[in-house]
Amino acid sequence: MWHKSSQFPNIFPTELVVKILEELDAFSLVRCRSVCRLLRDIIAETARLTYDIELAIAEQEDGTSCSLSAMEKLDLLRNQQARWVELKWSSQKRYPLNTAGLWELFGNVLAQNTLDGSFVFVQLPSEYRKIPEREWRVKPNTPRFVRDFGMDPSQDLLVLIETPRRFAGTISRYHRIHIRSMSTATRHPLATGTGFIKHLQSSLDISYSIQISMDFLAIFFHAAGLSVNEIVIWEWKSGLMKLHLTGRELRSFCLLSERHILLSLITNQPDGEDQAELLVVDFEKEENHKQSYFDITHGFKLSLPVFHPSVGLRSFTVRSDPSPSWSPRPDLEAPFHKAQDAQIFVASIWVQKNTLRHLTLLIPRSTLLQNMDLSGPMSNESTLAWEAWGPHGSRLMEIHTRNLSFEIWACHVFGTKFVFSECSRRSKQKYTLQVFDFNQKALRNALSQGHKLSESDVLDMDYLECDSSLCVTAPNIFPAGDIFTDEIKTTLPYRWIAKMMPSIRASCSSMCSEDSIIVVDQVRMIHTISHMI
Repeated sequence: MWHKSSQFPNIFPTELVVKILEELDAFSLVRCRSVCRLLRDIIAETARLTYDIELAIAEQEDGTSCSLSAMEKLDLLRNQQARWVELKWSSQKRYPLNTAGLWELFGNVLAQNTLDGSFVFVQLPSEYRKIPEREWRVKPNTPRFVRDFGMDPSQDLLVLIETPRRFAGTISRYHRIHIRSMSTATRHPLATGTGFIKHLQSSLDISYSIQISMDFLAIFFHAAGLSVNEIVIWEWKSGLMKLHLTGRELRSFCLLSERHILLSLITNQPDGEDQAELLVVDFEKEENHKQSYFDITHGFKLSLPVFHPSVGLRSFTVRSDPSPSWSPRPDLEAPFHKAQDAQIFVASIWVQKNTLRHLTLLIPRSTLLQNMDLSGPMSNESTLAWEAWGPHGSRLMEIHTRNLSFEIWACHVFGTKFVFSECSRRSKQKYTLQVFDFNQKALRNALSQGHKLSESDVLDMDYLECDSSLCVTAPNIFPAGDIFTDEIKTTLPYRWIAKMMPSIRASCSSMCSEDSIIVVDQVRMIHTISHMI
């Protein structure tokens, strides 16, 4: 029942006003709320309109295959968001850590291989998105030796990289990349021809990074020693190559959009010092033959701050999950899921200055995409200086972890959330989870409601203030002459919360999915600490 108001002329029936408002986006609805009390009340009392607003603030998209009502979805969304803000979960799930050594976490599915060649998949459950737990096992009849694998549950896609085969005492240098189905381990029904892609690799001492996004399969070939690294992108359905770049300077990658890829570089400067840079390439416009990254015709670089001469640059990787156009399978009937634009990229930088130190640069997707007009042949003109994008468009931090497994269990980001664990003097030597959320809309909404504001950076705390969510707007500052030549200040705000967990071993690592934080104990098992179970 709607209440009439003399503050607004009753020209249209309330039902018609609601129909009109339903055609507006969330930003317009928020503006309409400030027009008059009647519109404010209509929006507040209409579940669909309130849901649209809170969905946008949470940087979520509506699940179109879900049959729940708007009010039911709204209740689920509010519960989910409240539990992330409080870092609160109702129960824990434990999964054994298999000894075969390969694993993957993508799209809320945890996968591991076994010693008999099988793959075990677990759909992580979510109480507040009504997603049940499901476990299944498949065993491919070929290939016999799998070196690595990737997957995309939304497309029932399993990608297997086969160890090069031996022929008459010699080893073939061709890698076979098998396009399979997660549900059956047989050839994927959309894969053409033989169901595998052949790729010639000059080095046999190789490790891999794999990412799948819609029709594209990207594999980074990490070569050992002085061999050259490679990044290759294929259309997995047809097997056609889209991009093939080589170079020792290439260190890692992430797909940035359905036509752009982000690469981390360590380049040697004229003064002999190493420098970290980011490279964005439009692979739809590039030639599809093998080429050095120096020969790119549609790309641009983003400079990072200049390191002090006393600092040694050891590694530089980038990570982001999920892939750009990811959405859950329709049969899950998820009421909502992460919006495609809600994405941060985590650049992990290890440097040596007396001791090994770990820097983390967090960059929203919007920061990287807003400079596409620079794209062109590699030159000084196509390089964006740090001062033009970094100070206000990113957050550079030194995180307090000496756990080198941070890079092994690398799924520490999902959407706008970044999670890592700490066990130090600041955490009273207790295992402590920290979550950094770079959702700017939710942050502004929290600040407008008087949420607690941090006047200094969280990472400068003498002791972690656990179980208290903070909105951090204070800058991170690196003094001149320490790690960097000049003073470096970054100001991208974020929301932070930490939770101490004394029962968990200090050596455990942490990962993040859409609904869960996963704590990995390599000695015992994988502990899934889920917000939504």
